[in-house]
Amino acid sequence: MILKRLAFSVFTLLFLAGVGSPQSKVSLSDLSWLSGCWQGREGNAVIEEIWSKPAGGSMLGLGRTVKGNRTVSFEFMQFREENGSLVFLPQPQGGARVSFPLKDSFGGKATFENLKHDFPQRVIYERKGKALMWASIEGMQNGKAERQEFVMHKVRCN
Repeated sequence: MILKRLAFSVFTLLFLAGVGSPQSKVSLSDLSWLSGCWQGREGNAVIEEIWSKPAGGSMLGLGRTVKGNRTVSFEFMQFREENGSLVFLPQPQGGARVSFPLKDSFGGKATFENLKHDFPQRVIYERKGKALMWASIEGMQNGKAERQEFVMHKVRCN
């Protein structure tokens, strides 16, 4: 379940609005569209994420998955500007954070990668209009190539 939560967080994670050409310098302001509340579904589970506005070199996020009347997973997340680039730092179940540096950004997609991580090794985000986001996680798991895709909609924060 932690991997599934990471997958959705990753979602959240995030994406950089591109205009069809490689971006040489990506900053937190490119992720500002992510600020606010997002919601998605996986079967009968509801996934929620809340993201702060960019400030002080970071964006903070909080996510949870609720199934029935029970929180089945949660995650603390952040985007940070480090060494002139962006990095995604998820902390599933409040545990140790994992670093996924930005690998590339092109045409509305952003790819964060950490080949040393068990799974996923890549997190890919894509913005689809003002209120829709697509994300995927991929990499090798148990000797097999795996890919999971997620869709999340912007919702009103309560």
